[in-house]
Amino acid sequence: MKPIILALIVACCGIRSWSQQQYFEGTLVYHAAIKSKVDILDDEDVRKILASGEVLTVTCKNGNYRETNAYSDEITIARDKKVYIKFPKLDTLYYIDFPPDTAAPGNIVKTDSIFKVNNYSCKGITISSANVIKRYYYTEAFRNNLVFDKENTVGQYNVYARETGGSVFLWLRSEYSVGVITDSCIRIEQKSIDDHAFDLPALPVKKFDPSSLQSGPRYPGKAEGWLRYLQSNLDSKVSLKYVRLAKDQQEASVTVQVKFSVGKDGSVSNIQVLNKNDVHPKLAEEAVRVIQESPRWIPAQFYGQKINGAVRQPVVFKVTR
Repeated sequence: MKPIILALIVACCGIRSWSQQQYFEGTLVYHAAIKSKVDILDDEDVRKILASGEVLTVTCKNGNYRETNAYSDEITIARDKKVYIKFPKLDTLYYIDFPPDTAAPGNIVKTDSIFKVNNYSCKGITISSANVIKRYYYTEAFRNNLVFDKENTVGQYNVYARETGGSVFLWLRSEYSVGVITDSCIRIEQKSIDDHAFDLPALPVKKFDPSSLQSGPRYPGKAEGWLRYLQSNLDSKVSLKYVRLAKDQQEASVTVQVKFSVGKDGSVSNIQVLNKNDVHPKLAEEAVRVIQESPRWIPAQFYGQKINGAVRQPVVFKVTR
């Protein structure tokens, strides 16, 4: 997964000119389309992994931002140099410090060609890093204040702001390893924002560690229980018949490599033998049977949300003299 849940999204669309206000302050609404790049994950799984709901509401004022969608509530506080994150199903407020500005983008490509987005003239810029490729269409008609954004290094937002002079964007395509998000601005309301809009929820605060909030599929009895299940349910007669024991051997074994899916409801499906050309078909058949009949698993989770997952399991057939 990327280092943070989402890159900071600040964009404008469909607004009239307000000459009396130099920088944007108000609320923006985006539609976020998403497409999975991983067979085992459906589009909704990728939304949960990237914490990106279908509708994103962004409140902006002087370098403070509140991004709210179905799967996360992110609050950027400029004076704290932090992004705070609340996940709907977790009763903890997590934070990310603005990291030191040392992670230079792998590549920046600009174009002066003019693209029309929502009847606004936009230029394009692509910023690539180790975790994501972002293509923006931005308009110079509206800007954010670089004084506040220049230190916001989370998701390298400062790089975008610097390279575009603080221009706001109307469209963004973010490509991650698991999927692609396309954000399009659908509504904007320019208005004065009360500072209380950025108040933090009264919850325990903890530094954000993505790895501690992610888990793969698990058997209810943990690894030991799963091995006990396999050992007690494999048909020993199949091992005796199809595992060859040479005359000078006291022990022999054959390993069937199996991959299977665990659904959001814990059900097992899509069982595949990965080395079927190297093992006897009856051993492969028995390995599939045992896994197919296993109890329901605990599904994979990201930030408290259940998603589809995959498991690779060696099934060992052993005989002894």
